[in-house]
Amino acid sequence: MAARLGRREFLKAAGAAGALFLARPGISLGSGRAIGVGAARASALLPGSGLFVVHSDLHNHSLISGDAFGDPQDAYRQMAARGIDVACLTEHAISGKHHGELTCPGHEQGGCHTVEGINETDWAYMRTLADDADAAIDDFVTFRGFEWSTPTVGHINVWFSEQYTDALHEHAFFTPAAAAEIDRIAPVPSEIVDNFEQAPDIATMRFFYEWLSSPPDRDIFGGGNDGIGCFNHPNEFGTFESFVYHPDAAERIVSIEALNGDRDFMWWDRHKGKPNPINACLNAGWRVGFTGVSDEHSTEYGRAGMARGGLWVAGLTRETIRESLVARRSFATFDPGLRLDALANGVPMGGLLQHEEGPVEITLDIDGGEALAGKPLILEVIRPGNDDVSLAAEHQITQADAPFVFSLDVDRAQGDWVFLRITDPSGEPDDNATDPFASHGRALAYASPWFLV
Repeated sequence: MAARLGRREFLKAAGAAGALFLARPGISLGSGRAIGVGAARASALLPGSGLFVVHSDLHNHSLISGDAFGDPQDAYRQMAARGIDVACLTEHAISGKHHGELTCPGHEQGGCHTVEGINETDWAYMRTLADDADAAIDDFVTFRGFEWSTPTVGHINVWFSEQYTDALHEHAFFTPAAAAEIDRIAPVPSEIVDNFEQAPDIATMRFFYEWLSSPPDRDIFGGGNDGIGCFNHPNEFGTFESFVYHPDAAERIVSIEALNGDRDFMWWDRHKGKPNPINACLNAGWRVGFTGVSDEHSTEYGRAGMARGGLWVAGLTRETIRESLVARRSFATFDPGLRLDALANGVPMGGLLQHEEGPVEITLDIDGGEALAGKPLILEVIRPGNDDVSLAAEHQITQADAPFVFSLDVDRAQGDWVFLRITDPSGEPDDNATDPFASHGRALAYASPWFLV
């Protein structure tokens, strides 16, 4: 029997029918609805816009991925019951598309899915799961997605696409030497190893970005330009070829995980000499909003203490969720019911700000209800740096100060983006956080950047 090899260990070593769902009681998501901790959902900064906040978790795994343990038929119900409004299972796409389906031991024995990820049968089943949950659970939206997973250049979630692709198929896997190491650690079916040995010696983002930029009816390989994507846990499995910029794919990549699980990714792997991934991504030209996800692999979904996303939407449908993600009207948080919004010269976070130099008026709204009442917070204003971000300003605030308004001198010649980060000074900072950020405690939330044009 092959030893079980978890996804993270595996990748690092490398360098049916419809579900039954329980509907939760129907509740209106209108502008007056309150969430569990007491924060109203309506926009306080744009009261006539009709926008309200919903909470998301768009990166999760189940038994389908092979290295996770949760029941996919129960995952959506759990997330809805724990206050998440928008959810997605994004199972791993590694090498299963290229060689067809294999018969090998089940999940509890470390079966094929740990190594190959999803296949076409899984992909069809994932649609059924998402459609059934979307229809059956009140005030809840879900849709199908997949995680393009490589051990060398990074992981990317793709949502809303009709097709999927995988890392091996897009020449982004690993070398024959790595295949031998995989086989040494945990024997895998020869069909998979044969495909690994045919992989190119140098992994690249190019072919995936070409797939993401191509229409689904493209000859031979198809395409995913009906989908949108997210840079996942940046720096953990690669730096996306140092965030090499692809102008066509830039229209499709709409977000980056600032928070994943219980982890803050601002300084991930800085101790290994890697640059700050948020700084590197934005400086490369990608215009991405921020999100938080649980990236769940256990049997429990929507657990307390795990990151979530926030989205400002005009309605609770797949179409409005997609529109919000594309507009980058999003934030990342560890607070399960946070309402966070910000304007710069009247432009919502995630938007394009017409500005060259001089003062910018920034307005922040933040409300976590009773959980944050009277709690001192630190508001950081973050600007570009070289290998790390720079702190342009900091303010001591509480949610009672909202809306909090201040002015900041911004020169586009010194970098074409700016964003807000809110911290809890009583919490433990990230181990790799640099000064002065290390003295500000633990991240509470990230507001999506403004992009200066």
